[in-house]
Amino acid sequence: MSIVAQKTLVPHPWRKLREIQMVVRAVRAVSRRCLELSLQGLLRRWVDTGLAQQVTPWACSRCGAQEPSAFRRNGTYRRRLSTLAGDVTLEVPRLRCLCGAHVSLVFPVLEPRRRHWWDVWLQVVEGLGERVSVWHVRDRLQRRGVYLSRSTIVRWLARLRLPPLGAIPGTTDEIQADGLYGHLWGPLPHRWRNHTYALVIAANRDPRCPEKVLGAVLAAEEDQEAYRSLGDLLLSRGLAPEGSLTVLGDGAPAIKAGLGLSFPKAQFLRCLWHLSRLVADLGPPEARLALRRDCRRVLRAPTWDQALARYAAFRRSWLERAPESCRALAEGFEDAMLPLLPDGPQVRQRTNGLAERMAREFRRFLRPREALRSAATAPALVALALAQVNARHRREDWLVAFLGAAVGLPQRLTQFRIPLHT
Repeated sequence: MSIVAQKTLVPHPWRKLREIQMVVRAVRAVSRRCLELSLQGLLRRWVDTGLAQQVTPWACSRCGAQEPSAFRRNGTYRRRLSTLAGDVTLEVPRLRCLCGAHVSLVFPVLEPRRRHWWDVWLQVVEGLGERVSVWHVRDRLQRRGVYLSRSTIVRWLARLRLPPLGAIPGTTDEIQADGLYGHLWGPLPHRWRNHTYALVIAANRDPRCPEKVLGAVLAAEEDQEAYRSLGDLLLSRGLAPEGSLTVLGDGAPAIKAGLGLSFPKAQFLRCLWHLSRLVADLGPPEARLALRRDCRRVLRAPTWDQALARYAAFRRSWLERAPESCRALAEGFEDAMLPLLPDGPQVRQRTNGLAERMAREFRRFLRPREALRSAATAPALVALALAQVNARHRREDWLVAFLGAAVGLPQRLTQFRIPLHT
């Protein structure tokens, strides 16, 4: 018995590539043609609608006339616009007044002296917001036939309008404050003395609020003024100044001094991990492991009375060998053990691990940026990082908010019917 195998006709790989190329070319041509016709129709409808009104949205620069009868069509002029679908050529209408002056027209869909359309701008903002470097964004656009220099991308980033944060979604009674440092290149802002910056953040620990980072402030140093600005930002977002608020920090005096001005009734706690680390670092190098172990035993006491007893035992054991460690534990003991008191604040976490994790997210976002060499682009990068961190928890499209700010909306845009991400 013989088996006859039938040979399956498989197309050649080159033929597959040619067919894929034909389909992609056709789709690109159709998309470019549709975009060109849509933009051209919007320009003509804008002029027709304006001339049909009793008072036009334009005015003559010479005589100040705004009546439709004072204007005459003066043909068109060609304008080339670069898009992700390809270069499109538009016939932009022109108007002339009866006095002979040219009437300047500003179209909503086409800004003056703009060589790239909004889809290119969205591609740039999306790439920078997703931690893509400026060089890679430029190369990605060039592969699609859009030529954009690195300086233009940085200039767009410096002119990026930041969307308003809006009110805090939900309520919160527990926040964590922390700061991180970085290097800033280029000319320094006003009153800055060195090229280092401090980014202070406020992280939310309350599960009733879906937003993790409630605010971030870029300052010259991690001082009282920086945290006072952070407190003013939280007040502008609707956080009550006289409400019950618990602030957990690493023990920096600037946190209590700055946020205490905005929230006078807030209770400030000390992070257990930072306190135990400080106590161990101030002791002799050979005894740091034992110091940290004994300090953790004091801080993990279940009741206030046991904490006092363990603290007394700690002083008896380490006062002679590590006096600085004992002094540091004495200064931070009350702030760290305040939740053990009957009338003390009830917190969900006694370490500021959430703020530290959010700070690492900001470091991961800001460090590989060439654009951070300019002080003008630093606020935009911080805003993009803040939007990225909160987008996963708020379950909203962060790119929509930046588009709304770019077109001039006074409030924060949270929804858009068409998906903008590529």
